[in-house]
Amino acid sequence: MTNNGYELDPDPNALPPPKPHNYRRHAVTTDKKQKREIESDGRPTRHIPIEIVEALLTSMNPKDAMRLSVACKDWRATAAQFDPTKWKTPWLITTEFQNPTCSLRSVVDKEITFKIELHGYPVTRTLFCNCSHGWLVANPSNYSRMLLLNPFSRAWLQLPPCLLAPTFFLCMSSAPSNPDCVLLARDFVNHLYVWRPGDQSWTFEKDVLELFDAILSFEGQFYTWDNHRGCLTIFRVLPLQLRKLMVPCPIDRSGYCRSNTSLVECGGNILLVYVMEHCDESLVIFLFQLDLEKQMWIKMESLGDRALFMNIPFKHAISVLATEARCANCIYFTHFLQPSSDVEIISYNMDSHSIERFPKLVKHGAQQYNYSQFWITPNLS
Repeated sequence: MTNNGYELDPDPNALPPPKPHNYRRHAVTTDKKQKREIESDGRPTRHIPIEIVEALLTSMNPKDAMRLSVACKDWRATAAQFDPTKWKTPWLITTEFQNPTCSLRSVVDKEITFKIELHGYPVTRTLFCNCSHGWLVANPSNYSRMLLLNPFSRAWLQLPPCLLAPTFFLCMSSAPSNPDCVLLARDFVNHLYVWRPGDQSWTFEKDVLELFDAILSFEGQFYTWDNHRGCLTIFRVLPLQLRKLMVPCPIDRSGYCRSNTSLVECGGNILLVYVMEHCDESLVIFLFQLDLEKQMWIKMESLGDRALFMNIPFKHAISVLATEARCANCIYFTHFLQPSSDVEIISYNMDSHSIERFPKLVKHGAQQYNYSQFWITPNLS
């Protein structure tokens, strides 16, 4: 009201009253020219709340989720959080025989799973037998060829046939997309074969590589360890050059029902890891570091700022920084000793010497031999 009692007509040019300070809300927009943070007054908009976007991305195939990142900068920023190829933490990948879909399970948030379609490679009746540098490996069957498949980029390689069949994958120094990659395989009489990117055939090494319990590629050389003889073999290929060191086996394995031996590179050192099972199914883990100068294994009580992911029984392991795995001084492995149980992941804490078991989230084939599980570090190379 005015001083003389009359109500003024609203000024059409006047500014609207200010909105409460908490009226603003976050949303994701498909318009690149709009700001990320916008005001909503209830009118229809093209803006989708970020919570809805995140819910959609979580339920999508990672590759399809990343395709949405081209919509706008805001979607790109949100989708990047759900891209496993940007995380250096290994994921648990499960593949099944004759199933073109595999599943990924997070170790950081053990309730998160993804599905990946594996279409496009030439061998459909394949059960993958190993995993290295983000690539799945299928040994030849029925005189077919060894197959390498990257489940994230969907790139695949079918390697040349060998003179003798079947052949068995041993080790790969790096991803096969790297021109310096060296891949080792053997036949049923333990002859050694070598393949490098671009080779049209395998190179046959005349010398026979003696049997071993674990193998590792480290700084341009290969290392094998034989528990029975206490023999560490260091070698190069093309041509085969061997150096054998007699290193006493650091433990007595006779008191355990089952055991698995792995070599792993960890922070520039070579570690020997034993996962042992008593008859009552209790587990014990022993960790040793190689002292090459003294030619001995030194027992370790801690991984420090590292975490290990054991691909058991495939004798392959991955070491990552705790900042990448978001878990320090822990060892993760699949429940390889009892694959028919409801347990899928086992975590061993070296600080408390405690074991934590995580149940299966996805039902696999009825027969344990119809599916395989590996720790895999996603990459697109």
